[in-house]
Amino acid sequence: MNALGTTDLGAPRRPPPTRPARRTARSSPGWLLAGRRAEDVALDLVVAGAWASYAWIFLAKTLRDGNLVHLGQAGAMTVFAVLFLLRRPARRKGARWETVLAVVAVLMPILLRPAPGPFARLGEAVQICGLIGMVGALLSLGRSFGVAPADRGLRTTGLYAWVRHPLYAAELLVFAGFLVAHPSGWNVAIVGLNTLLQVVRITREERIIADYAAYAARVRWRLIPMLW
Repeated sequence: MNALGTTDLGAPRRPPPTRPARRTARSSPGWLLAGRRAEDVALDLVVAGAWASYAWIFLAKTLRDGNLVHLGQAGAMTVFAVLFLLRRPARRKGARWETVLAVVAVLMPILLRPAPGPFARLGEAVQICGLIGMVGALLSLGRSFGVAPADRGLRTTGLYAWVRHPLYAAELLVFAGFLVAHPSGWNVAIVGLNTLLQVVRITREERIIADYAAYAARVRWRLIPMLW
């Protein structure tokens, strides 16, 4: 053999065979479906598809009228859809009635109706601030996001270091902005009932998530600092 690594016959020496790298569970897209029933996956796809459809509708409205509220709604719906598919399996779930209550709370905003008001611009500005807060809260929540009360891991960073339920707080800010822009008795009733449902969801979630008492001792306020 000479200095070039060939034999006297001139044939190059083959390098030793290498073993293919082992694929971990997270290196394959299948990790998202691990341990999940086919019917659960199908339901998740339907729900995420509904959010994605709403995102497309709001995006189309933005392109048509240039309304930034619609753009914010499109962004929030997109993040909802993505995180819903990527969410962690629940370690502990609430009762079935809590799931029904959560779904009702999520669907209730479709009952809101436009109404004439003198402060439409102000209401839109408040809604935009709320939508930005929703996206920030969703990104802070990450794969712990869910609709029904469940323990998918306690989040204590990002916006969750300031208040315990920033996503609900931002949603209520969006509703408040809508009321400013579209004041009516009907809308006040819908927002009031939705707020009540959100308070019930908050109290139930705090009882389900593990190690929540220590977190509540560090972060005192649920929705609004210095108030509640």
